[in-house]
Amino acid sequence: MEGDYEELYKWIEEHTISRPKRNINRDFADAVPLVEILKHHYPKLVELHNYCPKNSYSQKLINWETLNNKVLKKLQINLTKKRIDQLCKAEMGAIERLLLEIKQKVEQKTSGNEHCEVFYLEGPNNAVGKLQNGTHKKMVPSTVVDKMQAQLDEKSEAVNILKNKVDHLENLLNIKEERIKDLSIQLQTIVNQSSRPESAQERASKFFGFFQSSTILPEPNKHEQ
Repeated sequence: MEGDYEELYKWIEEHTISRPKRNINRDFADAVPLVEILKHHYPKLVELHNYCPKNSYSQKLINWETLNNKVLKKLQINLTKKRIDQLCKAEMGAIERLLLEIKQKVEQKTSGNEHCEVFYLEGPNNAVGKLQNGTHKKMVPSTVVDKMQAQLDEKSEAVNILKNKVDHLENLLNIKEERIKDLSIQLQTIVNQSSRPESAQERASKFFGFFQSSTILPEPNKHEQ
């Protein structure tokens, strides 16, 4: 393993990195040096403006999650939350393990071995050969399949975002419908009360109440006569 690390450090030295090399674990904690290395080997895959030097854990986490989703997954390297946490915290050996994986991918790309894996796509429009059962198949390099998978992942992510928005709007609509229902019930109650005819007892109560509340004139004072 030490020999692997020595080769790895030499490999890193071959790349131009914007910040001075002091401590590899802390230097790579915000993912920026790794982004610069990947940009050299996969220029169309990496967009530097998506990553900025960070000091806080939360900002480092954003950099790593972005790199994982936009780049590493397309290289068939999928970081778990635990590994991302270790990288953000600059834990010993975390970045070396990842760099070894990336170095291996780059070497396969350079030697052309990444094209050795072949997939087959079925369909009459892609026919380059015909099997005995009449099914057409076309050989496709793994890099093409990886690109198609990346596009599919992006579309799936967009679909999930739209689905969440639809669910949110449906919840708001349900709340509004419940509110309208409650207001309709209250309004109907008021209408029923105002349109209900008075009973004989209620009319009598109002009639006698009028006389009870009327002012009774006092009798004349006999002395004044």
